[in-house]
Amino acid sequence: MLFLGAAPFARAQEFLPNPSMEGPPRMNFPPAPWMNCGSLSSADTQPGQFGIARAAADNLTFIGLVARGADQFGPPLAGSAEGVGVFLLDTIKAGQEYDLTYSLSHEPGFSWEGIDFGNPCRLRVFIGEGECKKGREIHLSQPIDHYPWQEYTFRFTAPVQADFLIFEAAFEDEANPRSCNILLDAGRLRKSFEDEPTEPTDSVEVETDTICPAYLPNAFSPNSDGRNDTFRAYLACEPGSFHLSVFDRWGGKVFESKDPDEGWDGRVQGEPAPAGLYAFVLEYAFGNGESAREYGEVALLR
Repeated sequence: MLFLGAAPFARAQEFLPNPSMEGPPRMNFPPAPWMNCGSLSSADTQPGQFGIARAAADNLTFIGLVARGADQFGPPLAGSAEGVGVFLLDTIKAGQEYDLTYSLSHEPGFSWEGIDFGNPCRLRVFIGEGECKKGREIHLSQPIDHYPWQEYTFRFTAPVQADFLIFEAAFEDEANPRSCNILLDAGRLRKSFEDEPTEPTDSVEVETDTICPAYLPNAFSPNSDGRNDTFRAYLACEPGSFHLSVFDRWGGKVFESKDPDEGWDGRVQGEPAPAGLYAFVLEYAFGNGESAREYGEVALLR
């Protein structure tokens, strides 16, 4: 099994449905078609549950998993772990090499009803045939103790044919199981080194200094903790002109800026705006008279 850095793929076959793990945030329900494959309780669709208010690694939501240690639980809960699984879009073939990518994080302050789940978990991965069937374990991660999202990719040769994949929380130390949590987002499962033909290019040459991509986060949490407190655009160049507008779900403009360094603090006329989805439009000019327009949604989390 070989660990790799994140690698680009050109329209390669994707085996995971809903790989971004999007769904309505709610307790005890993973986002469809992901399903509960753990014991005694189910994963949560985050953020918004148990005080977790961070932005997702990709798009709007992610999955939260816990394991219950003997330090705080007795039988039958002690030793139980939450897991999620999904039917694959195509069958994994025994002997074929695959790359599995996901983003992981850990919430050190995670607690519920006085029970501390703040220890780091590992992530265990299984494949099998049939709903929640753990045919073979293919991976056990290192303990995940970092708060920022981090992407991991590992390569494996499928030991068996499989149509189902399971992610499960696992204790950092099985001999001394302590209650823990792990957050999961942005999955990707593809054949290793899979390449598909690229689209033919035309003969027009584009000067690299005219390329000016924009990045806008998909969520922010204006709680003055110094992380993701404002929604703003990040450009790869100094724009000649800039106009960012944010709208509520009724189409009312709640924020407007012509300064790339100015972001929305989540307030409307000095009052906190309600949590939810807001639409944005970004228009900017750059280079030798080129211009771009970006549309999208951002989640305001509280």
